[in-house]
Amino acid sequence: MPNILYYFFRGKSLIFLLVIILISTTFSNIPGKIHTTNDQSDMNLIATEKTSVYSTINTIQNVGNVDELHVDGNMYTFSCNTTKVRVIFYKDDLVRIWMATNGTFTDPATDDIIVSLNFTPIITSWSDQGNYYLLESSKIIIKANKNPLTFSMIDKDTDAILWEETEPLSWDTYYTYQKLKRGSDEYFYGCGMQNGRFSHRDQSVKIEKDYNWNDGGHPNPAPFYMSTAGYGVYRNTWDMGVYDFFETVTTKHRENRFDAFFFYGPSLKEILDGYTELTGRPFMPPIYALELGDADCYNKDGGTTADVIKIADRYRQRDLPGGWFLPNDGYGCGYRDLEYVVEELHKRGFFTGLWTENGLPNSDWEVETAGVRVYKLDIVWVFPGYKFAFDAVKQAAAAIENNSDARRFVWTTMGWSGTQRYAVMWTGDQIGDWENIRFHIPTLIGSGLSGQAHVTGDIDGISGGGFWTYTRDLQWKAFGSVWMTMSGWARFDKQPWCRGWPYTEINKIYLNLKMRLMPYIYSYCHEAYETGVPIIRAMVLEFPDDPVTWDSTTQYQYMCGEWLLVAPVFDIMPFRKDIYLPEGKWIDYWDGNVYDGPQTIGTYFAPLNKLPLFVRAGAIIPMWPQMLHHREKQKDPLTFDIYPYNYTNFTLYEDDGVTREFQQGHFAEQLIEVDASYEKVVVITIGSSIGNFTGKLLTRTYHLQVHTIMEPDNVLLDSDALKKYDSESAFNDATEGWFFDTYEKGGILYVKTGIRSTSKSFQIMID
Repeated sequence: MPNILYYFFRGKSLIFLLVIILISTTFSNIPGKIHTTNDQSDMNLIATEKTSVYSTINTIQNVGNVDELHVDGNMYTFSCNTTKVRVIFYKDDLVRIWMATNGTFTDPATDDIIVSLNFTPIITSWSDQGNYYLLESSKIIIKANKNPLTFSMIDKDTDAILWEETEPLSWDTYYTYQKLKRGSDEYFYGCGMQNGRFSHRDQSVKIEKDYNWNDGGHPNPAPFYMSTAGYGVYRNTWDMGVYDFFETVTTKHRENRFDAFFFYGPSLKEILDGYTELTGRPFMPPIYALELGDADCYNKDGGTTADVIKIADRYRQRDLPGGWFLPNDGYGCGYRDLEYVVEELHKRGFFTGLWTENGLPNSDWEVETAGVRVYKLDIVWVFPGYKFAFDAVKQAAAAIENNSDARRFVWTTMGWSGTQRYAVMWTGDQIGDWENIRFHIPTLIGSGLSGQAHVTGDIDGISGGGFWTYTRDLQWKAFGSVWMTMSGWARFDKQPWCRGWPYTEINKIYLNLKMRLMPYIYSYCHEAYETGVPIIRAMVLEFPDDPVTWDSTTQYQYMCGEWLLVAPVFDIMPFRKDIYLPEGKWIDYWDGNVYDGPQTIGTYFAPLNKLPLFVRAGAIIPMWPQMLHHREKQKDPLTFDIYPYNYTNFTLYEDDGVTREFQQGHFAEQLIEVDASYEKVVVITIGSSIGNFTGKLLTRTYHLQVHTIMEPDNVLLDSDALKKYDSESAFNDATEGWFFDTYEKGGILYVKTGIRSTSKSFQIMID
């Protein structure tokens, strides 16, 4: 009976949602409606525009000619009859263009979405050039033509036109428009989470909430895009829009105002930095957020909430890593004995969360007393989207942080610009199959190009799924930050062991590898928190000068951080086709084979246990000892997996992993440098760990795995020769020394340093 009730409540909630959508559609199609609530039916108006009736009542207007320019510091106000347009310089590389069609400026979004406009003051200048004005900062020039008023942005160093309007800002009954000239080789990214897409040239992209979780849907849109020409644009609005990236780039939002912030890069990473500085950095996740999450209504078959403890025990009995559970989903399941459940799960190394479809009425007690540390916001609650959903994630984040010392860890859909600072954005509820894997790859890549650093979809979907698809989906999602498996409506539960041999054993390989890679991934999470640059990186982010990376050619592969290239398999065949390796040397992670780029690997053999994974030469990859969860043991020894090539470096970031003390400076950073530019000599410098936090190791042992085809003559530690061991077993028994394995992955030099102070640097010289 409880199982029947579970699906009844699921069905009832979905029916309720469909009824709301139908009602919204009916009311939003009233003729002449200008400022409706934002809902799915907004797109019906686009079709309406094509009718002859619409064309007779809808008059397009534009700003017209400049009557007067008023200058107030870095704010330039153009009067054009009754319309006013402000150009405001906030930074040398950030300018706002703000239009009030009736001369009265409105600002419904800034207080919610924009973190702050209090930047260090700058000096700008202006000049009247007859037919146009020039407004200048140290980096950019805004050219304002007078008759009619049109704008362009110019790179001050190169005189290159970054963007140029083809006609004045305009508006009609429904939308406000900007139209730009597209460059011959200009490509566009962003627009939030657009399922199945990341490169938008020659596409029309909807910036609106959406209930389509599949390819073509847009569950977490953002009114932001950026261009390879060197600029980005954030439309400061809550209203839906459409961005057409055709020969004329036309962007429109359903509002009677224009308000946009323009960022100068010129690189895509610099644009992301500017955009997330303005709208908020991606949140810094707790370390357990990177461990596997498991979600279900565990009491749906007549049990109680405590049944989740049995699932936790199965993870541990099978030596499978995992970090958190969601043992409740609100659809008639409820919860019982929550304090007991949280305590028991914590003993087993798991944190506990809840999800809800009706708000957070008990959140203070759930967090402060029961110990809940995760919230997932169901679509039935946040379906209105836009500001409603934004306020919901703010509420959930505040519930965690106001009632504990923990960091926010919230999951949502219906995200918007700014949501990245509060929540994980996931792609919605899907059926697990090969198509689901295929379209998720460019989805997560594209989300990262919108500052959405922590994104994912349920492993093998919330329903459907299969033996091979679960394993393939888990493999590549291990090379991101957050991930979760959800049993949901599936015929079979979705824990990593549910499909039996050999799938459990293969899944375990990648679960274990994710745990070992935690210091690598966590360091890039902190980089995202500082700069907005995600860990799942489109190839164009790391190789912006390579034209192959600009379009959709590389949409089924990505860089995990700077050093790992991941090329997921998304069909049943044991091959992966068309893996593109940019310029440089690339090493197959599994066998050590070296490839010279640029080249495309036409067919790569990838049986089910093998994810195509390549290491960029020069890589420095920190790794923990093998563990089931981050609290199981000390992070000692720390291993550095090193692929020497020229000079490279990596900054290891560490903090307590759980609290918000890092925001007060309680963290440590450690610079690791590898210099292979000398002839036949490699110098590895392990810098001192600078900074402090609760739980920091004062001493630790360092292990190095240096990939080289040549056995060294000597290995020196701070000028002292280390002992060479001729067998692996003897080396394993030693506390310090080195051993060379000729046959493993083309040659690996293993080095142990013994116990060393983390506050002192040292060098390893390989001769």
